[in-house]
Amino acid sequence: MTVTSAALWRHATFRRLWLSDAVSTLGTHVTTVALPLAALTALGTGSTGVAALTAATTLPYLLLGIPAGAIVDRLPRRAVLVVADLARALLLASVPLAWAAGLLTLAQLVVVALLAGSATVLFDVAYFAAVPAVVPAGRLADANARLEATRAVGQTAGPGIAGVLVGALGAPVALLVDVASFVASALFLAGTPRLARRHSAGAAGMWRDAAGGVRFVLRDPVVRALTLCSGLTNVWQAGFLAMLLVYAVRELRLPAATVGLLIAGANVGYLFGAAVAGRARVRLGVGRAITGAAVLQVGAVLVLLPHPLWIGAGLAVNAFASGLYNVNAVSLRQAATPGEMLPRMTATSRFFIWGTMPLGAALGGALTGLLGAPAYLALASVGMAAAALVTLWSPVWRTVDFPTPDELPHPADPRPEPAGVAPAGTTEAVSAGR
Repeated sequence: MTVTSAALWRHATFRRLWLSDAVSTLGTHVTTVALPLAALTALGTGSTGVAALTAATTLPYLLLGIPAGAIVDRLPRRAVLVVADLARALLLASVPLAWAAGLLTLAQLVVVALLAGSATVLFDVAYFAAVPAVVPAGRLADANARLEATRAVGQTAGPGIAGVLVGALGAPVALLVDVASFVASALFLAGTPRLARRHSAGAAGMWRDAAGGVRFVLRDPVVRALTLCSGLTNVWQAGFLAMLLVYAVRELRLPAATVGLLIAGANVGYLFGAAVAGRARVRLGVGRAITGAAVLQVGAVLVLLPHPLWIGAGLAVNAFASGLYNVNAVSLRQAATPGEMLPRMTATSRFFIWGTMPLGAALGGALTGLLGAPAYLALASVGMAAAALVTLWSPVWRTVDFPTPDELPHPADPRPEPAGVAPAGTTEAVSAGR
């Protein structure tokens, strides 16, 4: 079942996907702030503990990233989404219960982060494969822009809500907001029809199919470059966000509520970046919009100016760049991938993109201990922007628009040059109708 170009918001399945993502994102970004603050304030842990907690959240992308696409191919997609939501709700609910009983430990927080992250891996693979199955290729970028804008609202409101709740009730109790959001998301998804046909093969071919996803990502020049750029960015961004909390709370002595509000306000930049992604794509071409957004992430260095307003400004610039980048990069990856390969491409790409985050978090903790938080935050800001070199030295830079389904190669065949690429040394104007 697909969506006509005039009925994107009126389509019941897309609307339920959107609503589930909206409420889940709001709760998730409460947890993004509340979970490390629970370690910092309720347990008194330091930068090493926060780094371990951040690493545990993203470690499942390394452990499950490769087979996740083949697993999702063999299961009813709606069931994967609903069960993953309910599992995350139960795991996070254990934190305030343990805290109320006086039994909460850093080990429990790490285990919860690890298991909830595993459920998130499966959820994300199923979700990002479901959207192109519902939305036609011509409306894919529009759908992703709207989803990213909605996520930006959650990213904006979530940390602010977390800061207020942490200040009033304590960090563990703030996690109940995320519990409620996952339950609501599961209810929205439970009412959807089957989101895609599941794979008919048995478990015997699972690893063969997973290997096919790896080959596709490594051989396709556009998907490979986007995956590598995002992965390198996340090496630095994971540590940056974790150590910024340590820097703000421990060195600048900012209250938890202030930190949450700063992150919330800064995420208005993400909303704006997602909103203008389409215009940037039309004016510059999708490849140049992606590369320019990646370079712009260096604006995060403004957080080093010792005033809360500068911290908010640095985060806002970085968030704007991330919103602009994500809408176009995710849409180009999806459009450049044949439909039958989408779950495996998504899983493999996220293995490389998100699998770098535990390494980045560990690196951030180690370099902060060695260099100090300010020096590490400056280094991470430059590192995020430097990842743009990958797209600059690839066909992505010359990609003008999204390829159409009939321009795609067979998944087993690499394409020497992506569709929609202007020849080197030429300039091609892009009209809004393309």
